[in-house]
Amino acid sequence: MATWQQFLHITKELDDLVHSRTEKRAKIVSKLEHLLNQRQVMMHKLEQPNEEEKPLLEEVKKRDLKINQKLEFLFHDLKRDMRNNKKQKASKKQYTNPYQNVSSYDGMFLDSKK
Repeated sequence: MATWQQFLHITKELDDLVHSRTEKRAKIVSKLEHLLNQRQVMMHKLEQPNEEEKPLLEEVKKRDLKINQKLEFLFHDLKRDMRNNKKQKASKKQYTNPYQNVSSYDGMFLDSKK
């Protein structure tokens, strides 16, 4: 059976990982997924905390709030980078072929009388 001590340990690892900026984002995301999956599995196995485990539960709650805030920031940064990447692709395409969107009727005379 999983214990609250193990759950707190995984939460601490998750907190440390979220607040570290030394690694590449892809590695951080893969480690985050792994740790979050571990926590999810453990949550289903945990029992109600007894009086000795209540302080551990409070620490888990505090760290969980910090982790959620930091994950929101990471998510917004990722979304911003994806938007910027999309804009860069569009501007590169426009730069390489500037006359792509020019209408073919531009400057042409059409006689509408018969």
